[in-house]
Amino acid sequence: MRGTICRRERESCGFLNYLVIKRNKFAMSHRVVRLFTQFIRNGLGRFGYVLWKQEFLRYGVSPFLDISRLSRAWGRSVQTFFDVGANVGKTTEEALKEFPKTRVFAFEPHPNIFKQLKAAVSNDRASLHQLAIGESSGEMKLYEYSNSLGEGRHLPGGGSVIDSLIPNARFVVKYGLTASERIVECTTIDQFCESNSIERIDVLKIDTEGFDLFVIKGAARMLLEHRIGFIYVEFNDLQPRHGTTGGSLVPISDYLTPFGFRYITTYTDYIDPDSSDMFIAQNALFALPGQYPALP
Repeated sequence: MRGTICRRERESCGFLNYLVIKRNKFAMSHRVVRLFTQFIRNGLGRFGYVLWKQEFLRYGVSPFLDISRLSRAWGRSVQTFFDVGANVGKTTEEALKEFPKTRVFAFEPHPNIFKQLKAAVSNDRASLHQLAIGESSGEMKLYEYSNSLGEGRHLPGGGSVIDSLIPNARFVVKYGLTASERIVECTTIDQFCESNSIERIDVLKIDTEGFDLFVIKGAARMLLEHRIGFIYVEFNDLQPRHGTTGGSLVPISDYLTPFGFRYITTYTDYIDPDSSDMFIAQNALFALPGQYPALP
């Protein structure tokens, strides 16, 4: 009997020693990771970079990270993503990567840019449409601008071609651009969702060079029925500016507030620091807080 107890004591001591060793190994590995992280952080700092763990980033750095964090907090998931003004598909590709279960609907009215979009995005979860999105359906004029300003200068942040559904967008007036015109087909978010049996849009991204509020107004039914979770929209200034259409954040916020949306934060793409007429390209994130109401 005594031998059995001694054997059990030895086994118990051996197990305790194992736990101590494991704990020491964990503490050592944790210290190694911490030292290694500090070494990397210091090294990056010498070159002007900062290393942050994603979960510690402040709001206003990464829109997709912010959408993910708020969705988790509210018990929601990102299943449907609308990319209005998809251009060549950079946001579409990023959404497919960041939200592995989402279906992305990308809209680009310009035929040549749409070809580039189709060539760039090849994914079963992406649905690409050569359509403009606005406040009403039918044919509309699309104004096309070259990115070149002459003398080797180009618009900051722009691609080879920039287009808009309005002739006096903020960037057009700022840089004195001349447009060529073409006719494109336009629909509304409400009509597209009804025609394609889409019950909910988890993320609505809009980048339409000043036409953004018209796009939002074309989603009045979806907004009224609380079927849109997040809206990520481009703007250039807070207040409207005389002689231009769109690009103002306050009218967008005023329109969305009665539908229960809250402003979250902004993200700056680039700034042209011209002191006489500074131009800023930014995006704002709005959210409908909480869990979705049950669908009828």
